[in-house]
Amino acid sequence: MLHIIKTVSALEDAFALYSEQDAALLIEDAVYAANPQHKAFSHVKHATVFALESDIQARGMANRISPSVTVVDYVGFVELTAKHDKSLTWD
Repeated sequence: MLHIIKTVSALEDAFALYSEQDAALLIEDAVYAANPQHKAFSHVKHATVFALESDIQARGMANRISPSVTVVDYVGFVELTAKHDKSLTWD
């Protein structure tokens, strides 16, 4: 399953249902959690996590993203949704 996470506050709920074969895509304000200095990074540091490049850029986070997080563009977003048979969006 692909968990599309929009807010930092949704991380805890999303990762409560996360399993090893899942992936998480951080979009909108959830990209803040990709920063190792952010308190919510503990939710994402051991998972397969992607973050949307345009949202990272819009928030001035380009130099603050953990190397463990894969940055994707919109084409990568589409590829992730095609790769996973199910997706769930978290607000």
